[in-house]
Amino acid sequence: MLTLPSMTQIIEWFGWGNGVGALAAISVILTVLVLLAPVVFGMILYLIERMQVEIIGAVNRDFAYFFVNFATFPGTFVHEMAHLSFGVITGAEVNEICMFEDDGERLGHISYRTRGPWFMEAAQHTLTAVAPTVVGFGLGYFLLQLIFSGEFSGLACFGLWYLVISLIGHSTMSETDLEHYFQGVWVFIVPVFLVFFISGLLA
Repeated sequence: MLTLPSMTQIIEWFGWGNGVGALAAISVILTVLVLLAPVVFGMILYLIERMQVEIIGAVNRDFAYFFVNFATFPGTFVHEMAHLSFGVITGAEVNEICMFEDDGERLGHISYRTRGPWFMEAAQHTLTAVAPTVVGFGLGYFLLQLIFSGEFSGLACFGLWYLVISLIGHSTMSETDLEHYFQGVWVFIVPVFLVFFISGLLA
Protein backbone atom coordinates (compact mmCIF):
# COMPACT_ATOMS: atom_id res chain seq x y z
CA MET A 1 0.00 0.00 0.00
CA LEU A 2 1.33 3.41 -0.99
CA THR A 3 1.61 5.80 1.94
CA LEU A 4 2.47 9.47 1.56
CA PRO A 5 4.99 11.01 3.98
CA SER A 6 3.72 13.47 6.54
CA MET A 7 4.75 17.12 6.45
CA THR A 8 6.85 16.50 9.56
CA GLN A 9 8.80 13.79 7.75
CA ILE A 10 9.29 16.00 4.69
CA ILE A 11 10.62 18.86 6.84
CA GLU A 12 13.05 16.43 8.50
CA TRP A 13 14.25 15.20 5.09
CA PHE A 14 15.17 18.72 4.03
CA GLY A 15 16.93 19.38 7.31
CA TRP A 16 16.34 23.14 7.06
CA GLY A 17 14.50 23.41 10.34
CA ASN A 18 10.88 24.47 10.84
CA GLY A 19 11.28 28.24 10.83
CA VAL A 20 8.95 30.36 8.70
CA GLY A 21 11.60 30.91 6.01
CA ALA A 22 12.48 27.24 5.80
CA LEU A 23 8.80 26.23 5.66
CA ALA A 24 8.16 28.78 2.91
CA ALA A 25 11.09 27.46 0.83
CA ILE A 26 10.04 23.83 1.33
CA SER A 27 6.43 24.72 0.46
CA VAL A 28 7.55 26.40 -2.78
CA ILE A 29 9.53 23.30 -3.79
CA LEU A 30 6.65 20.95 -2.95
CA THR A 31 4.19 23.16 -4.84
CA VAL A 32 6.33 23.05 -7.99
CA LEU A 33 6.75 19.27 -7.68
CA VAL A 34 3.04 18.64 -7.19
CA LEU A 35 1.96 20.86 -10.10
CA LEU A 36 4.58 19.42 -12.47
CA ALA A 37 4.08 15.77 -11.39
CA PRO A 38 1.10 15.09 -13.73
CA VAL A 39 3.09 16.44 -16.68
CA VAL A 40 6.11 14.28 -15.83
CA PHE A 41 3.96 11.18 -15.31
CA GLY A 42 2.10 11.89 -18.54
CA MET A 43 5.39 12.20 -20.43
CA ILE A 44 6.65 8.91 -18.96
CA LEU A 45 3.47 7.16 -20.06
CA TYR A 46 3.78 8.78 -23.49
CA LEU A 47 7.31 7.39 -23.85
CA ILE A 48 6.09 3.94 -22.83
CA GLU A 49 3.31 4.18 -25.39
CA ARG A 50 5.81 5.20 -28.10
CA MET A 51 7.98 2.23 -27.11
CA GLN A 52 4.98 -0.04 -27.60
CA VAL A 53 4.41 1.39 -31.06
CA GLU A 54 8.07 1.03 -32.03
CA ILE A 55 8.41 -2.54 -30.71
CA ILE A 56 5.19 -3.77 -32.34
CA GLY A 57 5.82 -1.58 -35.39
CA ALA A 58 9.09 -3.39 -36.02
CA VAL A 59 6.91 -6.32 -37.04
CA ASN A 60 3.97 -4.45 -38.56
CA ARG A 61 3.36 -0.69 -38.35
CA ASP A 62 -0.34 -0.87 -39.14
CA PHE A 63 -0.89 -3.47 -36.42
CA ALA A 64 1.04 -1.28 -33.99
CA TYR A 65 -1.42 1.59 -34.45
CA PHE A 66 -4.34 -0.83 -34.41
CA PHE A 67 -3.10 -2.16 -31.07
CA VAL A 68 -2.58 1.31 -29.56
CA ASN A 69 -5.86 2.75 -30.83
CA PHE A 70 -8.34 -0.10 -30.99
CA ALA A 71 -7.09 -3.24 -29.21
CA THR A 72 -6.63 -1.15 -26.05
CA PHE A 73 -9.93 0.69 -26.41
CA PRO A 74 -10.79 0.46 -22.66
CA GLY A 75 -7.96 2.93 -22.12
CA THR A 76 -9.48 5.32 -24.65
CA PHE A 77 -12.85 5.04 -22.93
CA VAL A 78 -11.32 5.83 -19.52
CA HIS A 79 -9.34 8.73 -21.04
CA GLU A 80 -12.35 10.44 -22.59
CA MET A 81 -14.66 9.72 -19.65
CA ALA A 82 -12.06 11.24 -17.32
CA HIS A 83 -12.06 14.42 -19.44
CA LEU A 84 -15.86 14.39 -19.43
CA SER A 85 -16.24 13.78 -15.69
CA PHE A 86 -13.75 16.43 -14.59
CA GLY A 87 -15.19 18.89 -17.08
CA VAL A 88 -18.74 18.42 -15.80
CA ILE A 89 -17.67 18.42 -12.13
CA THR A 90 -15.78 21.70 -12.51
CA GLY A 91 -18.68 23.35 -14.35
CA ALA A 92 -17.49 23.31 -17.95
CA GLU A 93 -20.00 22.74 -20.74
CA VAL A 94 -19.09 19.62 -22.71
CA ASN A 95 -20.24 20.07 -26.29
CA GLU A 96 -19.06 16.84 -27.88
CA ILE A 97 -17.60 13.50 -26.92
CA CYS A 98 -16.36 11.01 -29.50
CA MET A 99 -14.87 7.58 -28.83
CA PHE A 100 -14.29 6.28 -32.34
CA GLU A 101 -12.91 9.09 -34.48
CA ASP A 102 -9.34 8.28 -35.51
CA ASP A 103 -7.15 11.31 -36.23
CA GLY A 104 -4.17 9.29 -37.45
CA GLU A 105 -2.50 8.14 -34.26
CA ARG A 106 -5.16 8.88 -31.67
CA LEU A 107 -8.71 7.74 -31.05
CA GLY A 108 -11.46 9.83 -29.55
CA HIS A 109 -11.80 13.39 -28.32
CA ILE A 110 -14.05 15.72 -26.37
CA SER A 111 -14.72 19.41 -26.85
CA TYR A 112 -15.88 21.70 -24.08
CA ARG A 113 -16.49 25.35 -23.28
CA THR A 114 -15.36 26.92 -20.03
CA ARG A 115 -17.78 29.11 -18.14
CA GLY A 116 -18.00 31.08 -14.93
CA PRO A 117 -15.51 33.50 -13.32
CA TRP A 118 -11.98 33.68 -14.72
CA PHE A 119 -10.51 31.55 -11.94
CA MET A 120 -13.13 28.84 -12.52
CA GLU A 121 -12.38 28.84 -16.26
CA ALA A 122 -8.68 28.42 -15.49
CA ALA A 123 -9.44 25.55 -13.09
CA GLN A 124 -11.70 23.91 -15.67
CA HIS A 125 -8.93 23.97 -18.27
CA THR A 126 -6.33 22.50 -15.93
CA LEU A 127 -8.42 19.84 -14.19
CA THR A 128 -10.10 18.68 -17.39
CA ALA A 129 -6.72 18.43 -19.13
CA VAL A 130 -5.01 16.48 -16.35
CA ALA A 131 -7.97 14.16 -15.69
CA PRO A 132 -6.81 11.17 -17.83
CA THR A 133 -3.41 11.04 -16.13
CA VAL A 134 -4.85 11.30 -12.63
CA VAL A 135 -7.61 8.77 -13.25
CA GLY A 136 -5.33 6.48 -15.26
CA PHE A 137 -2.70 6.36 -12.54
CA GLY A 138 -5.33 5.86 -9.86
CA LEU A 139 -7.05 2.99 -11.67
CA GLY A 140 -3.72 1.49 -12.72
CA TYR A 141 -2.49 1.48 -9.12
CA PHE A 142 -5.75 -0.14 -7.96
CA LEU A 143 -5.54 -2.82 -10.68
CA LEU A 144 -1.90 -3.59 -9.83
CA GLN A 145 -2.91 -3.98 -6.19
CA LEU A 146 -5.49 -6.56 -7.27
CA ILE A 147 -2.99 -8.37 -9.49
CA PHE A 148 -0.29 -8.64 -6.84
CA SER A 149 -2.77 -9.52 -4.10
CA GLY A 150 -2.63 -13.12 -5.32
CA GLU A 151 -6.42 -13.42 -5.30
CA PHE A 152 -6.64 -13.67 -9.08
CA SER A 153 -5.01 -16.07 -11.50
CA GLY A 154 -5.36 -17.40 -15.01
CA LEU A 155 -7.86 -15.61 -17.23
CA ALA A 156 -8.83 -13.08 -14.55
CA CYS A 157 -5.21 -12.02 -14.06
CA PHE A 158 -4.72 -11.79 -17.83
CA GLY A 159 -7.76 -9.53 -18.05
CA LEU A 160 -6.43 -7.26 -15.31
CA TRP A 161 -3.05 -6.96 -17.05
CA TYR A 162 -4.86 -6.16 -20.30
CA LEU A 163 -6.65 -3.28 -18.56
CA VAL A 164 -3.37 -2.00 -17.08
CA ILE A 165 -1.70 -2.04 -20.51
CA SER A 166 -4.73 -0.28 -21.99
CA LEU A 167 -4.47 2.45 -19.36
CA ILE A 168 -0.73 2.93 -19.94
CA GLY A 169 -1.30 3.84 -23.57
CA HIS A 170 -4.14 6.25 -22.91
CA SER A 171 -3.33 8.06 -19.66
CA THR A 172 -1.00 10.50 -21.39
CA MET A 173 -1.62 14.20 -21.94
CA SER A 174 -1.86 15.30 -25.56
CA GLU A 175 -0.32 18.56 -26.78
CA THR A 176 -3.74 20.18 -26.45
CA ASP A 177 -4.08 18.81 -22.92
CA LEU A 178 -0.69 20.27 -22.00
CA GLU A 179 -1.65 23.66 -23.42
CA HIS A 180 -4.87 23.68 -21.40
CA TYR A 181 -3.10 22.44 -18.28
CA PHE A 182 -0.58 25.28 -18.27
CA GLN A 183 -3.28 27.73 -19.34
CA GLY A 184 -4.89 27.48 -15.92
CA VAL A 185 -2.49 25.76 -13.53
CA TRP A 186 -1.30 29.10 -12.15
CA VAL A 187 -4.54 29.50 -10.16
CA PHE A 188 -3.49 26.51 -8.04
CA ILE A 189 -0.06 27.86 -7.09
CA VAL A 190 -1.13 29.90 -4.05
CA PRO A 191 -3.71 27.39 -2.69
CA VAL A 192 -1.28 24.45 -2.97
CA PHE A 193 1.51 26.54 -1.41
CA LEU A 194 -0.75 27.50 1.50
CA VAL A 195 -1.75 23.87 2.10
CA PHE A 196 1.90 22.87 2.48
CA PHE A 197 2.88 25.98 4.43
CA ILE A 198 0.02 25.77 6.93
CA SER A 199 0.57 22.01 7.28
CA GLY A 200 4.18 22.75 8.13
CA LEU A 201 3.20 25.33 10.74
CA LEU A 202 0.79 22.86 12.35
CA ALA A 203 3.20 19.91 12.15
